Amino acid sequence: MKKDEYLIVKADVLPEVFRKVIAVKNLLDSGEVYSVNSAVQQVKLSRSAFYKYRDAVRPFDETKGGSIYSLILQIENFPGVFPATIEVISRSGARIVNLHQNSAIKGLSTILVTLDDGSMKDTPTELITRLRRVHGIRNISILDK
Repeated sequence: MKKDEYLIVKADVLPEVFRKVIAVKNLLDSGEVYSVNSAVQQVKLSRSAFYKYRDAVRPFDETKGGSIYSLILQIENFPGVFPATIEVISRSGARIVNLHQNSAIKGLSTILVTLDDGSMKDTPTELITRLRRVHGIRNISILDK
């Protein structure tokens, strides 16, 4: 089998760890919990197992539409930067699949945002260009594209 080959498999035949990874993602996406730590504790899954499989497993309905990719943004920790960042993403038409922001260290915070560009008006490159104009964003990296 090729490395980037995908399969459609009935959920009931998957190992329990994959079903738990999906359950953690659902808790985070629904807003029922706000941290990976809380979600994995609730589902009784180790954090390492979640991080190992989080990008490899997703519900079939999440695969419809556009491409899924992630941005890592390093932002300054002052009021207005985070909301301005989310507004730029929202205006692009991208659907936020997952979002995580760490605690600020030395005045900087890192945001990991996973996007579905299926309904985007802009290209990912145009989105990044607009994000670079937000005062307080220091660095942007793109993953999974």
